[in-house]
Order: sequence, then C-alpha cells, then structure tokens
Amino acid sequence: MVNMKDIKHHLESYLIHDGFSKILQELKNESLTFNYSLESIKRELELKKATLARRKTIAEIINELMIEKGIEKPSQIYEKAGISRDYWSKMISNKIKEPSLKVLYKLAIAFELSIHETHTLLSNFNRAFAEDASMFDQIIAYFINEKIYSPDLIDQLLYEFDEETLFTTAS
Repeated sequence: MVNMKDIKHHLESYLIHDGFSKILQELKNESLTFNYSLESIKRELELKKATLARRKTIAEIINELMIEKGIEKPSQIYEKAGISRDYWSKMISNKIKEPSLKVLYKLAIAFELSIHETHTLLSNFNRAFAEDASMFDQIIAYFINEKIYSPDLIDQLLYEFDEETLFTTAS
C-alpha cells in the first residue's frame, strides 16, 4: 500500500533539492552517450536524421506501445488515462495530429512509461521537459521518474500543491 504522507514528503524533498534538474541532466547525458568510432558516429547521425525526417503519429505510437506493453484492450489505457472513447478514436484514426501536453502526460502514466520513454514521447511532438518547467510539469516528472502511476494519487498531490489536477476536473 502506498503511504501518501511518505510520497508527499519525498515529493517536497525532490522539489526543494532540485530533483527535476537532476532528471534533465540525466536525460541530456543519456542522449550524448554513444561510441566514438567513425562508423558509430555515422550510424548515430543517420538515425537522428531519419528520426527528424519522420515523426511518428500518435496512432503509430499508441499501437507500438499497446504491442510492446502487451495490452490487448484499448479501454485499459483510455480509461486509466481519463480519455474519452471518442477522443481515443480520433487519436487512433489520426484525426488528432498534435495531442496536448496533458494528453501526452496521461498516456505516459497510463502506459506506465519510464522517464526516458516519456521524454521520447514528448520529443516526438516537439515537447520536452525543460529547465523552466512549471511546478505542474515537475510534479508529473517526479511521479513518472518514481514509477508511481496512480491517477488518484497524482491528482491528490497536484491538488495539495495548488496545481490543476491531470485526471479529474474540479466540481
């Protein structure tokens, strides 16, 4: 069972001690690490060029994640993410080209992505965790980095830190 008080204390410590900057530094370091042989540099540059030339659609990403994570029922994801069936259908049929940052966060949490996988997802849509991130973004990054994927817990702590909730709307 998750102890809300412990998580809140850890989240406060993360925010005070600039844990978000540490996540950003780790993501930067990872993207700069590769072998230094001429062939490996060429391969890395070709891969980056190919990636930049063709971004994946949200439908492609969702389908890949469903297969990779072994999820057979789409409802497992869109219900956990708090995404309506209609909106989900629009994403799957590529009627939605650029999902909002909040939808991307919801998908990252519903698919239980790592911080690196989330970074890749955001980057695909020209979004990223940034130095000037809001408190909201930092809190979301904390939960993803700590592999805490409970929408109720995330919303409860967002609310306690006077941030807009991600999964529920205020009544």
